[in-house]
Amino acid sequence: MRRLRSVLAAAALAAALTPVTTASAVDQGKGTPGYCPDATGVTVVVDFHELGGDPIIRCAPGEQASGLTALQNAGFELTGSQRWGMASLCRIEGKPAPEAEACVDSPPMTAYWGYWQAPNGGTWGFAQSGVQDSKPPAGSFEGWSFAKDKSFETSPPPRIAPVRPNAPAGTSGVTPEGVAWTGGAVAQPAAQDSGFPWGVVLGGAAVLLVGGAAGVTAYRRKRAS
Repeated sequence: MRRLRSVLAAAALAAALTPVTTASAVDQGKGTPGYCPDATGVTVVVDFHELGGDPIIRCAPGEQASGLTALQNAGFELTGSQRWGMASLCRIEGKPAPEAEACVDSPPMTAYWGYWQAPNGGTWGFAQSGVQDSKPPAGSFEGWSFAKDKSFETSPPPRIAPVRPNAPAGTSGVTPEGVAWTGGAVAQPAAQDSGFPWGVVLGGAAVLLVGGAAGVTAYRRKRAS
């Protein structure tokens, strides 16, 4: 009995001394951690802001068909809304938590993922089209930044500047370990007038467009009769 207690005490001490690592939903089988080493891939930045956690930078190698495929090929875990699917992303890497965001409809404008884009060495600006329709050029940056209780004018861009660092000779140009990178340059003020966060409101915009088209059709029929 005394020996059993000693074994249990030793096991408890070992467990207490074991470092605790933060679980990540990133699919390590897709993409690579850190910036893309050259202009043949798309660098994807996810900044959680109030949700907690360091920004994550990953590379989606090669040509990307859309902003959505860039996110997926970089290895991020995504959840779309039940109503609009992946056209309206409500969670990235499991954030916000289910108790905070049910993902039934498009996220509210008080707590949403803003969709940003930038050329290498440029300035972050809101995406000009939805995540399924945009086609990021090779060598460019895709950014996802969580905005809580922010207006369109104050919606924060990713805190990592869209600048691909020069790789020292003999290195790959990406971070050697892990998925989070906090050593990037601080982002400059974003180009707020470059568009609107279509990745957030695409579903609602689609409803407005369809409804508007239906209204025009009905009006024309009424006049023709």
